[in-house]
Parts: sequence; structure tokens; C-alpha cells
Amino acid sequence: MDRTAAAAALNGYTIVGHSRPVTNSYAAFGQTIWHVTPTLDLTTGLRYTYETKTGYFEQTATGASLAGLTPAQLVAANSIRARYGVANAYTASTKEGRLSGSATLSWKVTPDALVYATYGRGHKFGGLNLANIVTTGAFAADPVIKPETIDSYELGVKTAWFNNALTANLAAFWTNDSDYQTTVVDTDRNNQSYFTNVGKVRTRGFEADLRASPAPWLSLYASGAFTDAKYVDYANAPCPIEVTGQTTCDLSGRRLPGVSKWAVSTGGEARQAVGSLLGRDSEAYVGADYSYRSDFNTTASLSRYSLIPGYSLVNARLGVRALDGIVDIQVWARNLTNTLYYLSLSAGTTGAVTGTLGDPRTYGVTLRTRF
Repeated sequence: MDRTAAAAALNGYTIVGHSRPVTNSYAAFGQTIWHVTPTLDLTTGLRYTYETKTGYFEQTATGASLAGLTPAQLVAANSIRARYGVANAYTASTKEGRLSGSATLSWKVTPDALVYATYGRGHKFGGLNLANIVTTGAFAADPVIKPETIDSYELGVKTAWFNNALTANLAAFWTNDSDYQTTVVDTDRNNQSYFTNVGKVRTRGFEADLRASPAPWLSLYASGAFTDAKYVDYANAPCPIEVTGQTTCDLSGRRLPGVSKWAVSTGGEARQAVGSLLGRDSEAYVGADYSYRSDFNTTASLSRYSLIPGYSLVNARLGVRALDGIVDIQVWARNLTNTLYYLSLSAGTTGAVTGTLGDPRTYGVTLRTRF
């Protein structure tokens, strides 16, 4: 590389970008409940939403004059500046009206057992990609992001046992998301990376919830979920940092970021009357909670350097409270086992892997009151 051209291109070269989005949203909605029989209900709802979005992006680029460079050096200097950004400005707007709704059929099999089936269609409205993209010429990209369309299905059962001393709920779900909004790298548009619509995303799984009060002084709970979430179609995805020699990667069939396959939590609380606190009937209590989530990725490119291993957390508390809630004094500990875990991980182009750690073992005292 010509050092003279590089120095002339970047010395004092300054890029400043501004954007301003404006959104107006209007909606009307309604709901009906039809008691088909004394034990069978059909609940329906509709919502119409209309949105308008306008905005602009403006980028200025200033630097020293390139006068005095040879023609070859001038080409090289402008090429270097183009890598970092050049003057750019555009306006964009979109308007969209969408109808969403849901229908739930519920059957009370017995006074303590309810079976239900639900279908819903919703939308995540699009927007404007007010970033440094090219909107004219051979490599033009559309700054307007289309809405997502989400079709969801759920089948479940809710039960109560032993005069509500035990409740058990189970549900299975399936969601199809079309025109999913995420980042792509477009090789036909000079390898621009920008936010837009890709193909389809699918999420399916099941979840269970259990709550019990085996004695007046004891309450327990447990819940768990299995979630299979993946990109069905994501052909022009940004490649993870460890992939070299290609601009885009096909992530179709790969797991969605931010979603663990397994998530489990359980815990409970024991209570004992202790007489009077500030002239009010009070109780002492002790409780603990355990949670676990399996590994998940924190970047859309699914880099192995952004894969967070599964981890477990244990929290505990001990306190005294008035039964009317006027005062509650609690000693607590979070992450009691001092587990080292991450909230996020990512690798940069420099090769450095950065992350955000979760809180270590933490103790404290909390006083709550109300007026």
C-alpha cells in the first residue's frame, strides 16, 4: 500500500452520521366470549393497527484535500476513505395497516380441569433502516423493513387437585414467523451488512408448571420448558468471526440466538407465625430458588465464541414480615454457589473475545414497607 496515499486519506478524516425516525401508530381492538355450552367457551379477539414511519439518514465526511496526489494515489486514497464511509444522505417512509387476532376454544372437562386450544396471528411491524446503506445505483438496498407475520398455535391443559393444594399445567406450542427481521450480508450489493427481512423462523416446544401447598406453612413450585427454535431460511447471513474466505454463510436449520433448549426452575418457601411485629400479626419465612438454562448463543451469526455454556443459579432468603404487608425485613443471597456465568459473549474483528459477566455471589438486606 502507498503510505503517502494512506496518510493523505486518513489524517484528519472525520465521519459524522445523524438519523431521525418518527413513528405514528393507531389501533382499534375488540374481544368476544361465546358460551357455546355451560362448559365450552369460544373467545375471539381482533385488532387493527395502522402505522406510519418517516425518517432520514445523513452522513458527512470531511478530510484534508487530496490535491497533489498522483492519479494512482488519488484512486488508492478514495478507496481507503470508502472503506470507512463517505458522504451519504437519504429519506425513507413507510405506512402499513395490519389485522391481527386470536381464537381460543376452552373446555372445562371437570370443575378442576380445563383443556384449551389457541390460534393467534400477530405482526411485528417493520421500520426504516436508517443506517449507512446505499439506496441508489447498482448496489441499492431498500431502507424499508417489512413487517413480520407470526402464526402461533398452543394446546394445553390446566388442572387443580386436592382443593387447589396442587395445580399442574402443561402446554405445547408451535410458532411460525415469516419475514423474520435480522441482519444480512448482501453480496450483490457490495457486501453491505444491514437489517432487513429474511425467510422463516420456527419455534416449537412444550412447557410445564407445578405448584403445591402440601401444608399451610409450605409452598413449592417447579417449572420447565423445552424449546426448539431455529432459522428455517437464512441464506445470506453474516458469517461468524472464525469463518474466513467467504462473506456470507447459510444458517438455515441452525438454532436461534438467545434461546436455550432447556430451562428449569424450582423452589419453595416455609413460613412460621412469630407473633407480633410493630403491633401486627407476623411470620418468619425461609425460601430458596434454583434455576438452570442450557447453552445458548448471543450473536445472530452463531459464532462458537459467543456460545454461552449452560449454568445453574441458587438464591436464598430469610426474613420476617407482617401478614398485612406493611413491613418486610429480609436477608438474602443471590448466586449462592458463586457460579461464574456470562450474560453475553462476542468476538471482534481484532480477535478479542469480550463478554458481560453475571453477578457473583451477592448478599444483602432489604426493608420493604407500604403506606
